[in-house]
Amino acid sequence: MGSQKISIIPFISFIPMVIIFSRPSHAQNSQQDYLDAHNSAWQEVGVGPMTWDNNVAAYAQHYANQKLNDCNLALSGGQYGENLAAGTVSLTGNDAVRLWVDEKVNYDSSNTCTGGEVCGQYSQCARVECGIGGGWFVICNYDPPVLIFPSNAQNNPQDYVNAHNPARTQVGVGPMTWNTTLATYAQNYANQRIGDCNLIHSTGDYGENLAKGYGSTFTGTDAVNLWIAEKPYYNYYSNDCVGGECLHYTQVVWRNSVRVGCARVQCNNGWWFVICNYDPPGNYVGQRPY
Repeated sequence: MGSQKISIIPFISFIPMVIIFSRPSHAQNSQQDYLDAHNSAWQEVGVGPMTWDNNVAAYAQHYANQKLNDCNLALSGGQYGENLAAGTVSLTGNDAVRLWVDEKVNYDSSNTCTGGEVCGQYSQCARVECGIGGGWFVICNYDPPVLIFPSNAQNNPQDYVNAHNPARTQVGVGPMTWNTTLATYAQNYANQRIGDCNLIHSTGDYGENLAKGYGSTFTGTDAVNLWIAEKPYYNYYSNDCVGGECLHYTQVVWRNSVRVGCARVQCNNGWWFVICNYDPPGNYVGQRPY
């Protein structure tokens, strides 16, 4: 009877939340105020103007009305791009847009946020509609939506490989190398999870680790480090997990898994989904990883 590969469905999360509290300003909440605030930023970088859309505005107002009681900066999870802001004093729509535009100083041409700062809301712009609920909660929705592109920092192929290989060296197995076929497979499946971000395995022919986290700082390297952090729960002598999950770790250090390809996408709900696929796959029942 042949070996049986273990299929696991983990839930791993990393949750640094970014809350924006803004400065007050005089009332500037008309449609034209929103557009002027956005389009001045667009003009600075040489892109065309946004226009107002009543359907998207109705969506924004409907969701803003749901936040009247708490003003929590929770994304609506809808089909549009979205920026949110909340303030402890009278916050205008123009103030909110200026807050997002002020993130420009943290963004550079390599498509990264510098100094660990937030910049995603500056880079997420398309066709805008905005609404206000309660005077302190501001939402702008955008159509078509634009996903915030991941920072190159700690998300490129070499970063994924570098995150895996020290753990492999520690247990005396050889290094992994990047494989574009695996990376394409991972990216294709990650794209399918943008709508829900559920940690559901692809059930393909490869080994697979999944993770998700909230916050712009959740990188591919962070995901790999989460899997490696399961090492204390792996008992080599019993070849079993003791006291916690360990099968992500054993896949990382599986001797025969010498090729890896990974992908990272931002889901519609704001979470980041990370997948790494491995060839040959690991985690076969009755076999040790090394």
